[in-house]
Amino acid sequence: MVAASVAQLPLAMAREGEDVRVVRVSGTTEMRRHLENLGFVEGAVVRVVTQGGDSGSIVRVKGAQLGLDRTICMHVFVC
Repeated sequence: MVAASVAQLPLAMAREGEDVRVVRVSGTTEMRRHLENLGFVEGAVVRVVTQGGDSGSIVRVKGAQLGLDRTICMHVFVC
């Protein structure tokens, strides 16, 4: 039996109030390292507190609440 692939979408597309799991992080090495230091690592659970569309999002990860602009949110892929 073949396992179904998990749908991935950028964090910027996740719905407000939703808990999602980080699948991968893209971008430059510096950006990936920065996001990793903030807690955006494979398997981490992220709560979307507010989804601001073009203005970015407020999320909760590893007990911290963070404001991220849309560009950063487009580099964090979740399911």
